[in-house]
Amino acid sequence: MDGMTEFRLTYDGPALIAHEMHPRDLAPALIAMSDLLEAAAHAIYGEDVKVDVHIKGPFKSGSFNIDFVAGVQWLKSVREFFSGQGAAACANATAILTAVGIIGRGLFSLLKWLRGRPISHIEDMSPDAHGFARVRVHAGEDAYEVRRHALDLLNNASVRTALERVIKPLDEDGVEVFALGYEGVLSVIVRGDERIYFAAPSEEEVLLIDDVRDMSFSVAACPGGDTKAWRFSDGEAMIGAKVSDEAFLSAVEDDRVTLLKGDLLVCRTRMKQWKTVGGIRTEYDLVQVNRHIRANRQIPLPLDVFPLCGELS
Repeated sequence: MDGMTEFRLTYDGPALIAHEMHPRDLAPALIAMSDLLEAAAHAIYGEDVKVDVHIKGPFKSGSFNIDFVAGVQWLKSVREFFSGQGAAACANATAILTAVGIIGRGLFSLLKWLRGRPISHIEDMSPDAHGFARVRVHAGEDAYEVRRHALDLLNNASVRTALERVIKPLDEDGVEVFALGYEGVLSVIVRGDERIYFAAPSEEEVLLIDDVRDMSFSVAACPGGDTKAWRFSDGEAMIGAKVSDEAFLSAVEDDRVTLLKGDLLVCRTRMKQWKTVGGIRTEYDLVQVNRHIRANRQIPLPLDVFPLCGELS
């Protein structure tokens, strides 16, 4: 089929040979393959490229073979993105499959080579015969050469999550082998005991700010029995905060300090901010409450106008 890019995905093992696993049980992994290629395309070429991946042929017995085709919709969208250059479109579609590792060395083979080892350093190399940038990845005394695109995908959370879902059937009893092939050549073979090397790393929170400052807050809701769960207003937004001033908490619990909605607290406050997968997370800790200001203070009596009763004549 002219203009098509085809590849085969295979799951194999006793459960599949004995027909003890229905194809629909592997459907999430097939969807993940489409998600993997789309995430890879976005990582390499941006959000304007859309990948449509289709299953070409019937399932084979004995093992679970799926023939995929990256078809006209994908090549058309890539062709449009590259100003109608058909040859460039095909070349860059192939580049995505190569970066993933469906064709030649790519992300799959890089992960298998790393075997969970940390990368010690990366060395730039001259471009390959097709003009794509290459790098030499070092892990201890070992080195592995691959296109830079594969390294870009290694650091992409969406790509790694989709790849893990593609490999996930190896967690099932009786599924022992995952393989990818192109034009009759197996470029990827992953066995069950290698499954751990393809797990998506959890993205740890990164502390951005840890600062202590004086701040004032308006009490939005009285904490009730849980004196460490507070709701405040900082004048612009509602926030949750922890109060770690034990002397102040003790005074509240003993009714030596009575808090009402709208009361102001002037506090020494520790503010922390983290970068997370979902964005910025902020925590406030009132480490020392310095002032408690009533929301509705009585107006002081002007005693020079209204003297005390004992002084009236």
